[in-house]
Amino acid sequence: MNETNTDKKRDIICHCTGTTEEKIKELIDSGFDSLDKLSRQTGACSGCGACETSITDLLAAADVESLTSTR
Repeated sequence: MNETNTDKKRDIICHCTGTTEEKIKELIDSGFDSLDKLSRQTGACSGCGACETSITDLLAAADVESLTSTR
């Protein structure tokens, strides 16, 4: 099934830079472990800052997943 442009727009987590949730998750999975590192890589959180909470939540969720997967 193909994603529509509307689906892709819903996945945008930072509207200032066009950074998607998928991109943030990929970077977290590849070792980006802080808001600062993600911001430097994508530009997210460097504009209006509205995406900071969402990105922080993704970081927290990834941390919880890594803690539960090691048990």
